[in-house]
Amino acid sequence: MTFDVEKVRDTAAAQLAGDPEAGAALCVFVDGTEVLNGTWGFADARTGAPYTADTLQIVQSMGKGVVGAVAALLIDRGQLDPDARVASYWPEFGTADKRDITVAQLLSHRTGLVHLDDTMPLALTTDREKLAAALVAQAPAWEPGTRTGYSPQTFGNYADFLFERASGLGFAELLQQINDAIGTEMYVGLPAGQRHRAARVLAARAGSPTSSPEMTAALADPDSLASRVMRNIPEAVADPIACVNGPAGQSAFMPAANMFAGARDFARLYGELNRVLRGGVSPLWTRDTLHCVTTEYTRGTDAVMGGEAAFALAFQKPSSTFPLGRSPRAFGHGGAGGSLAMADPDAGFALCWTATRYGSVPFDARQTAVLDAVYSALG
Repeated sequence: MTFDVEKVRDTAAAQLAGDPEAGAALCVFVDGTEVLNGTWGFADARTGAPYTADTLQIVQSMGKGVVGAVAALLIDRGQLDPDARVASYWPEFGTADKRDITVAQLLSHRTGLVHLDDTMPLALTTDREKLAAALVAQAPAWEPGTRTGYSPQTFGNYADFLFERASGLGFAELLQQINDAIGTEMYVGLPAGQRHRAARVLAARAGSPTSSPEMTAALADPDSLASRVMRNIPEAVADPIACVNGPAGQSAFMPAANMFAGARDFARLYGELNRVLRGGVSPLWTRDTLHCVTTEYTRGTDAVMGGEAAFALAFQKPSSTFPLGRSPRAFGHGGAGGSLAMADPDAGFALCWTATRYGSVPFDARQTAVLDAVYSALG
């Protein structure tokens, strides 16, 4: 298979046109081989620090895809069953109308556990005892299994405690096993010693759309579920950009919303998942299990964000709201601000795009342009 590297490189660079402060990165794997690892612009224009392959970018909800990869790890080890009740691993979870929630429902946004009624300040995310108690006490916003609704923040923390109860290891420890095995550097919460490598997030440019029409409509009502979810982290409500750029925000432990990595790390992860799905052998995952976690589990109108939602187990699937691939087998996850990591087993490629400048949620024109360029570059 051939690949027109320069065409894709030019398209990626064009996404920063007229935005001299911004930075971005794109890495692409085709048939398991890295074919492009490019960076453009600044990690921090204030200091003149360029965006390089060593830059660590907050990728926010892109981390949910890693939750799926970790779940597959435990399924393959016989430590986690998608059809089992979460409470069979984590008995305390089975209170407040959550007794019958299954692992698959939890990992596919079918539970109604979309926020905490008492908010989720950043300090709570690093206090495991208090956080576990808050998660256990929370009741679903609807009858579990009856609706699909995106859980932006607490999703990964529920998964973290589930994984710990099922395997004895929490998300961070399991993530490190993946890092060690495939040579990636992904963090949930940025270690203090790595903060100098973090790209500075930039607010969306004045006049640019920041959300889809469906999401904009949902957020217009301050009493809507979407509004309550988006107000869940007080510090982010006060100043979202200062929150993600500051030490408290960077160190928050939220696997679903606060991961840091380079584009190459996520592209390598998805490239490895793609390789196994196409028949390769891995010490971490089997093809059957990856097929299980990347196969569509639910599709419908999102009860939180509006628009169409489609999920496998933690991974997003292509939908009208989030067109992350041209094949029904494509899977991945985006991140607030414009990041995207995905793979298409039918087309044989995996990619990750990261950007410092916030764009439209859930999918913006830059993601579309880069994804279309990669598809058209395949020969």
